[in-house]
Amino acid sequence: MLVNVDDLVGFGEVCEMTGKTKGYLQVYIKRGQFPEPITTLSCGPIWLKEQIEDWMESRSK
Repeated sequence: MLVNVDDLVGFGEVCEMTGKTKGYLQVYIKRGQFPEPITTLSCGPIWLKEQIEDWMESRSK
Protein backbone atom coordinates (compact mmCIF):
# COMPACT_ATOMS: atom_id res chain seq x y z
CA MET A 1 0.00 0.00 0.00
CA LEU A 2 1.51 3.30 -1.10
CA VAL A 3 0.42 6.13 1.19
CA ASN A 4 1.18 9.84 1.09
CA VAL A 5 2.69 10.90 4.41
CA ASP A 6 0.24 13.84 4.52
CA ASP A 7 -2.58 11.28 4.80
CA LEU A 8 -1.20 9.81 8.05
CA VAL A 9 -2.29 11.03 11.48
CA GLY A 10 -1.28 10.26 15.04
CA PHE A 11 -3.08 10.93 18.32
CA GLY A 12 -2.33 14.66 18.24
CA GLU A 13 -3.86 15.16 14.82
CA VAL A 14 -6.80 12.88 15.62
CA CYS A 15 -7.53 14.93 18.76
CA GLU A 16 -7.45 18.12 16.68
CA MET A 17 -9.69 16.63 13.98
CA THR A 18 -12.28 15.27 16.39
CA GLY A 19 -12.11 17.85 19.16
CA LYS A 20 -11.76 14.94 21.62
CA THR A 21 -9.05 14.25 24.19
CA LYS A 22 -6.62 11.35 23.96
CA GLY A 23 -8.31 9.79 27.01
CA TYR A 24 -11.73 10.01 25.36
CA LEU A 25 -10.41 8.34 22.22
CA GLN A 26 -8.68 5.60 24.23
CA VAL A 27 -12.04 4.63 25.74
CA TYR A 28 -13.47 4.18 22.24
CA ILE A 29 -10.38 2.21 21.20
CA LYS A 30 -10.71 -0.14 24.20
CA ARG A 31 -14.39 -0.68 23.39
CA GLY A 32 -13.54 -1.53 19.78
CA GLN A 33 -15.52 1.49 18.59
CA PHE A 34 -12.67 3.28 16.84
CA PRO A 35 -10.79 2.43 13.64
CA GLU A 36 -7.79 0.12 13.94
CA PRO A 37 -4.52 1.95 13.27
CA ILE A 38 -2.70 0.95 10.10
CA THR A 39 0.48 0.61 12.16
CA THR A 40 1.96 1.46 15.54
CA LEU A 41 5.30 3.22 15.80
CA SER A 42 7.36 4.08 18.87
CA CYS A 43 5.45 7.39 18.99
CA GLY A 44 2.09 5.58 19.03
CA PRO A 45 -0.66 4.43 16.68
CA ILE A 46 -0.95 5.82 13.16
CA TRP A 47 -4.20 6.07 11.19
CA LEU A 48 -5.10 7.15 7.70
CA LYS A 49 -6.79 10.55 7.79
CA GLU A 50 -9.63 9.03 5.73
CA GLN A 51 -10.31 6.44 8.48
CA ILE A 52 -10.85 9.21 11.01
CA GLU A 53 -12.97 11.29 8.64
CA ASP A 54 -15.16 8.24 7.94
CA TRP A 55 -15.47 7.53 11.68
CA MET A 56 -16.46 11.13 12.38
CA GLU A 57 -19.05 11.03 9.59
CA SER A 58 -20.54 7.78 10.91
CA ARG A 59 -20.87 9.32 14.40
CA SER A 60 -22.70 12.39 13.08
CA LYS A 61 -25.57 10.37 11.59
